[in-house]
Amino acid sequence: MVEHVEYMEAGPGGRAGEHAGSQRRRASRAEEIEVAHACERLWVDPDFVRLRRRYALLCGVLVTLFLSGYLTHLLLSAYARDFMSISLTGPVNVALVSGLGQFLLVFVLTWLFGRCARRWVDPLADRARSRMETEHGTEAVRP
Repeated sequence: MVEHVEYMEAGPGGRAGEHAGSQRRRASRAEEIEVAHACERLWVDPDFVRLRRRYALLCGVLVTLFLSGYLTHLLLSAYARDFMSISLTGPVNVALVSGLGQFLLVFVLTWLFGRCARRWVDPLADRARSRMETEHGTEAVRP
């Protein structure tokens, strides 16, 4: 009777008597290390640093604008009741227009984020992605 013990035979780059699973783990560990080194190189790349700064600045400005608008509406609602109760037309008062203006503000800021990101952030992201793809292949860059 002949037993088939293929998992114990040496595979490409493996050692005799070693399981095929440990050979795969060693290969996947080497790939993980290579990707980690690539990420470290990307992290200090000047274009990537510029990308992170632009993204943080864009998000910071837009969040500040949103919170300013929201807090203005909130504070006016709490402390300027007479102003907010001014009737504009029939049952529509300043408070209602201000509340609906919050929805408009969110949509405008979302549109502005998309426009600014396409103009200032996406070109840097594309350059960083293409640099990683040329250095390490597509499988190291895409999840």
